[in-house]
Amino acid sequence: MDQDTVFQGVRECIVKALDMPAESIRMDSRIMEDLGADSLDLLDLTFQLERRFGVSISPRDIERRAGAVLGGAPLEVDGVYTPEGIAALRTAMPEIPPEELPDGLTTADLPRRVRVATMVSLVARLLEQHNG
Repeated sequence: MDQDTVFQGVRECIVKALDMPAESIRMDSRIMEDLGADSLDLLDLTFQLERRFGVSISPRDIERRAGAVLGGAPLEVDGVYTPEGIAALRTAMPEIPPEELPDGLTTADLPRRVRVATMVSLVARLLEQHNG
């Protein structure tokens, strides 16, 4: 499935989860900050994506992917990402501008940075793993 098809599906799921017009959803939209989602909306969105694409999404998939790069070094300590963790997150989520993943970023703040493109990349990767 190509990225545009995945984006259209993710957009449809966001429309359902957030009850908003599709034309207001762009790849660079931050799901919480720009589209107004809260933590319950993110759970609903995850459910919608799993049903739409037939994949299983763990709330920590992005962090787990970034952590794999570190080979056992901690991604975070006491809820704050390590400098190595920040570098790994920047690699795992290139759609997020580096300045939005600053040193001292907490695990609680990461969801506010997640963009539609992040979800598209995550779903595309899960589909590749599932079909490949």
